Amino acid sequence: MGKRKKLYTRFFMSLTAISVCCILVLAVVIFYWYRNITIDNVNKANQNVLVNTETVFINYKEIVQNYAMDFYRNPNINALMMNGDTSWSDQLYSALSQIRGALVVNQYMENAYIMGVDEPVAMFENLPLSPESKLELFSRMRNNIIVESPFLWEATLNNGTPITLLTVFYNDRAFADSEYYGAVALTINLGKLQNNLFTQKEGEVTRYAVLDGSASVLMHSALSGPPLEEGMLKQVVASSSERGSFVYWGSGEPQLITYVYSAADKLWFVSETSYKDSIRDISNARTLMTGLCLALIIAASITANLISRRMYKPIGRLFGNIVHLSGNEEALKTGSDFDTVSQELEQIGVKLEQLKKESDDSALMRWLLSPQGTPENSSTPLMSIAASGGAYCVCVLTLLESEQSERSGQTFGEGIKQVELAFFELAAVQSFRPHQGTAVLILSELRNGSFDDYALFRGKWEEIAAQLQHSGICCALGISGLSDDLNLLRAKYNEAADSLQYIKFHVQQNIIFADDTIHLNSSPMPDSALEPVLQAVRQTELSSHIPQAVERLLAVACSYRVESATIALSRLAFELSRTAELKADVQQSGFLDN
Repeated sequence: MGKRKKLYTRFFMSLTAISVCCILVLAVVIFYWYRNITIDNVNKANQNVLVNTETVFINYKEIVQNYAMDFYRNPNINALMMNGDTSWSDQLYSALSQIRGALVVNQYMENAYIMGVDEPVAMFENLPLSPESKLELFSRMRNNIIVESPFLWEATLNNGTPITLLTVFYNDRAFADSEYYGAVALTINLGKLQNNLFTQKEGEVTRYAVLDGSASVLMHSALSGPPLEEGMLKQVVASSSERGSFVYWGSGEPQLITYVYSAADKLWFVSETSYKDSIRDISNARTLMTGLCLALIIAASITANLISRRMYKPIGRLFGNIVHLSGNEEALKTGSDFDTVSQELEQIGVKLEQLKKESDDSALMRWLLSPQGTPENSSTPLMSIAASGGAYCVCVLTLLESEQSERSGQTFGEGIKQVELAFFELAAVQSFRPHQGTAVLILSELRNGSFDDYALFRGKWEEIAAQLQHSGICCALGISGLSDDLNLLRAKYNEAADSLQYIKFHVQQNIIFADDTIHLNSSPMPDSALEPVLQAVRQTELSSHIPQAVERLLAVACSYRVESATIALSRLAFELSRTAELKADVQQSGFLDN
């Protein structure tokens, strides 16, 4: 029983494997699709935060810029800039009070400087700079124009510690050639500004930072864990796009990096999120997806079992009939159904081939050896083939259309008479009628060398074919090659009979010479030869081109051996029948008739 179910098992395993593979591929595609959607959503959220951070930073910068402008336009401070008088007065007290009040209210503003025409006049420093840094700042105030405010620069504190400062200033130098009349400069402590810029909620794992063009971190949110990796910072700064994201595989866990570039300030706003956290939701759904996949696989297996059972029933019954037909009952007990039937079909095919060969050989011997006056050969005079020692040929004459028996006899009678008349002076004609609708003619030279003029020989056959066609007799002639060896009689008969198979490719021709088929192409016909016919059938607008496409296809088929051409046309017929099934309206277009 197990062996007989082998083909059923193959059906079941094949369908189940296909279903499981489709389910797994679909699950993987859905997982990665939703993973990308999740990452995109996280990126959009991070970008929105970064854009808001940039907006807040710009607002803080504008606040400081407004302070610088107001201080510069203040009469007391402006007078202090112009005269440089730092002696104690109500004017100096009023100027310093205003500046000190602004620094107290805005704690991220560290220092304020009033620059005179020749030197710094007054300063209020929460974070004192070294004398060299103050001179550098004065030089920048005297040389920079107002559009260069604010700017980042590296300063040094009194204790020698380097610090990066953001300095906002105001002067009257709108152009490079404008005169300098003093300036007001305010420095921002980026370390304090970041406390106002970044608000970190409890449990939030995303880290934010602001970078300058050299990939240095100017401000950042509360950095829990290891510091930001230098390679990641350089990759952000090296990016050519103003917004984007990437997954950074550094020394630790992978991180999802999102960045926004501020062209006005030449700063990079960056967020860093754990890659695992960014796909946490879709990762949590993997268990559910796994369960669904298993359920689908079970359902696919049950469906495959039902389909396999329905497929196997008619096939198993057919296989059993074939095995019983062969009479080999032992095969059912010892072999599997598929292998057994395959073997039995091969044996049946061998037996049929042997029977066909025996039948053909017996029929030919009856034609050739039957004495005069017997029913098999009552109309054929007794003669010896190639009695003169010369050459002979075999002609097979067959009907192309089914006709009444009386008409069939008249057709062969007319055809044989025309052959006898055409070759009256060259050959003796002996005719045989082995099957209904078929006649075999053997032409033997009357004199040795009668068939030496091969052009004359072919010309007479072509005249006979033309006369038969003109008279409306629907028959075809197959002509073998010439030979003087009687042992090749069977081979010459096969040549003539096989050449008739080429008639179906020659629409306007009813005669085929075996000599013309020897050198035909024996390789398979290319699919490209069939494509014009298929295109003309499948496309309604090309339906008028079907006859021309068929004619071109038959012209190509004429250059190939009959086996190759027949296989190609069989493929064409299969494709046309499938097209008719898929498109019902095509059945009305008449392409099957073409």
